[in-house]
Amino acid sequence: MNPKTNPKIDSGSSYQPYYSYAPDMNPNTSGSDSANPVSVTSVSENSVSADSDSINSDSVASDSINSDSVVSASINSDSVASASASLESESSVSPSSPSSTFKSKDASVSRFSPSSRPDPQKIYSPKKETKKSNKGIWAVFGAVLILFVLVFAVYVATDSVSGINSGNKIAVIHISGTMYTGDLAYGSGYAGSDSIAKHIRAAADNSSVKGIVLRIDSPGGTASCSQEINAEIKRAQEMGIPVVTSMADQATSAAYYVASQTDYIYATPSTITGSIGVYSIHYDKSAAYDEAGIEVTLIKSGELKDMGSDHRALTDYEKKYMQSVVDDLFRVFVNDVASGRNMTYNEVLSLSDGRYYTGTAAKENGLIDDFGNLYEAADKAAELAGIGNYTLYYPDSVTLSSLLF
Repeated sequence: MNPKTNPKIDSGSSYQPYYSYAPDMNPNTSGSDSANPVSVTSVSENSVSADSDSINSDSVASDSINSDSVVSASINSDSVASASASLESESSVSPSSPSSTFKSKDASVSRFSPSSRPDPQKIYSPKKETKKSNKGIWAVFGAVLILFVLVFAVYVATDSVSGINSGNKIAVIHISGTMYTGDLAYGSGYAGSDSIAKHIRAAADNSSVKGIVLRIDSPGGTASCSQEINAEIKRAQEMGIPVVTSMADQATSAAYYVASQTDYIYATPSTITGSIGVYSIHYDKSAAYDEAGIEVTLIKSGELKDMGSDHRALTDYEKKYMQSVVDDLFRVFVNDVASGRNMTYNEVLSLSDGRYYTGTAAKENGLIDDFGNLYEAADKAAELAGIGNYTLYYPDSVTLSSLLF
């Protein structure tokens, strides 16, 4: 039987038949009474046709199929009739009824019924998106807020401990390292006039600061750096703020220039100080340039415009001119020291051949006032200010608040 030509399938059905595997049987074929393999050939979701009349026991020729070789796979006419009767007994479906439903106990048939189909909406329904929580954002915001409050509290506490906002204070400002103009903070190895002058001015402008101590540990530096710092010292003194020097290991040349302008100078017997003088240096590298084959071409607007350049030596005239510049600076230096130390110009000049002095020799020659350390210098500042109790205040010390603010 060819399932494609099964007359029992209603052509008007809306469901296409499900075809199970069976050997092709031509209904027009005549044959013997031998057992013929037969299978149910069509199952529809709404209709099933199974008729024993459509299977002819004689439709398969005995010479085309050997009954002995297909005993295990064949179904004889009696079993076909039994299967047909069983199907008819379990179903009252009419082949011509497209709306009828075949109810079979066979899972291979019933799984194709519409009622057994899964609901597509249940299978393919999209998952509901989980609403993102803002708890993480609020947690970060809260942590930042707490950190800000803590930093502000440290800032206030630091200022309270250092004493900037209450009581009588003596400010201690450091001049440490080689002195240059510029903003070079304490602890950098250099003493910048911008930073030091700023601290002196801020201390003088603060009503709680009654005196200033300059803690000096420097080999000196440029004359301009000293003069910028000296200008702020003079301003503080004019405001009634005494300024006292406390020398550490050394306070020579430009560093002594600054110390000489304060109201009182303390040092230790072993402190190295003095070295009052000025010098200028010139390096002549012309021989090195010639050896390296470097030729310098210079175009200048005046005869002395390249004076001091290292590609040539100084002329005699240039040497005399540079000496005159040094002499002018030196005269200013000596004059300012004499004024600061209440000495005559010639007294200071006699001590100003460039030599340095120990603390003991400096005291004997009137370059310092007394021996003492930082705290004795602070006591002297308080005495000159006319106050009793006080607290030391370090405006240039590195604190958390100074780093953040």
